[in-house]
Amino acid sequence: MNSNFSGIVLALVGGMLVGNCMLPLKKIRVWPWECTWLVFSLVSLLFVPCLIASLTIPEWPRLYTSLPMARLFPSLLFGFGWGIAQVLFGISVLRLGMALAFTIIVGLGTVFGTLVPLVVLHRSELGSGNSQILIAGCGLMILGVTLSGYAGKMREQPQWGNTDRYLSGLGIAVLSGVLSSMLNLSLAFGTSISQLAVDRGADTSTAAFAVWPIALAGGLVPNVVYAAYLLYKNRSWSRLLESSQDAFLSLLMGLLWIGAVAIYGVSTRYLGRLGDSAGWAIYQIAMVLTANLAGILAGEWRSSTRRARVALCSGVLVLVLATITTAVSTR
Repeated sequence: MNSNFSGIVLALVGGMLVGNCMLPLKKIRVWPWECTWLVFSLVSLLFVPCLIASLTIPEWPRLYTSLPMARLFPSLLFGFGWGIAQVLFGISVLRLGMALAFTIIVGLGTVFGTLVPLVVLHRSELGSGNSQILIAGCGLMILGVTLSGYAGKMREQPQWGNTDRYLSGLGIAVLSGVLSSMLNLSLAFGTSISQLAVDRGADTSTAAFAVWPIALAGGLVPNVVYAAYLLYKNRSWSRLLESSQDAFLSLLMGLLWIGAVAIYGVSTRYLGRLGDSAGWAIYQIAMVLTANLAGILAGEWRSSTRRARVALCSGVLVLVLATITTAVSTR
């Protein structure tokens, strides 16, 4: 099988998984949000990344001592920025509604996560045909997400009675969108870590797993701190012992999310020189497509207007075209 095709398939699978990773949240009945988020964060950002690295990377974690802190710091710092984005996402959804918040955050996250590695790491190739196709695919993705968000806005018909609350929510969503791209930047700028893993005997397709414990440790801090703050504020620590079913569902959320991220990390190794940019765009597109299609299958659009359904279908078609365009850029 062609390596580029393998990378495209893996990026699509990763996006599909992450697009569904929050479905178990709808089935949680006893635990408050902070209990679920604490377990989800510990599983997805700490335990599983370290377990995967220990199984696939020779001399892990000792290999980190061979690198100066300056080589580890970018991935750690970008991961911390992404962790803040996770917290801000929830706040922006409460203030703007799911459709508008999702549109802003995913749109900005895709632009920065795709274009920053392209400009910084592949500047000499900006004028190439593949780079131009990739940028066009990114533009189509933004158009598709905007159409989907517009459809969702018409369906939800949010009412913003407080202009200040809306404007603050808009600012939070923009900040979250910019910071959300840092998950990809933590991998793109962690090549010295993955290269060291290869030098120590790791397979090139799994060397990125050496980066994830560092990057996700940065993201773990704001997520766990925020969850712990809510547990203390709401006096809900004891609720952690109340439901084994909710514990399992929270664990499942974490496994689905880190599984998606791990698959995406592998996909970038098969997508050629622009893999860290093209892979992220394909991954994000697949995530949005999956979330939209899941909503359609769940019957969320049955009572919506014809205009909203047309906008949604248009958005999905544009996203499919964006996927094809971005995939062509990896040739």
